[in-house]
Amino acid sequence: MNYPFEVKEILLYDAIVEKTYNQIIGLPVVVDGVGRIARITDILIDHKDGKVCCFFVDKGKMKIIMPMDILFFGQMVMVHDPEDVIDAEDVIKVQKCVESDIRIHKSRVETKKGEYIGNVQNFLIDVKGFGLTKIIVYKSFLGLFKSQDRTISARDIIEIKKGLIIVKNKCAKVYDEEEERVRNLSPDMA
Repeated sequence: MNYPFEVKEILLYDAIVEKTYNQIIGLPVVVDGVGRIARITDILIDHKDGKVCCFFVDKGKMKIIMPMDILFFGQMVMVHDPEDVIDAEDVIKVQKCVESDIRIHKSRVETKKGEYIGNVQNFLIDVKGFGLTKIIVYKSFLGLFKSQDRTISARDIIEIKKGLIIVKNKCAKVYDEEEERVRNLSPDMA
């Protein structure tokens, strides 16, 4: 493929394997020789297997690009041609994910025992295999104070439901130990 100079440079130096939700939203979708054709507006994850189902773009209501149509994913998303932007309703798997209305971003996170861990502030996907790798969770106290972000591996996720992600019980223990360390460092803050 004959890339313009800028794209060649990006392809050489952009070897990041994981990107966060926040890094992906707003990325330009480009076609070689055409330029920018869209921007990514959202990511839909299949709650059954943790893989990216599709990326929503700003080309109209329910317009998407499929992971299999992506040639390059870095500081931009490169696809074969403008025809790779399709209607979500044209893909049965995407329709089922949309109908389930299960999102990762801002979902509540609890252990299998029901212990509250926090809410998903961000998440990471592997831009090579397009799978969920980690969720970044925070707790809010009285809606005013936010705890330090905590990262949970996708391997520790048991189930993803509408508005709720259930993780292994060991995740709470790690967080309790971190909070205890912070309290011990500054006893007047407790």
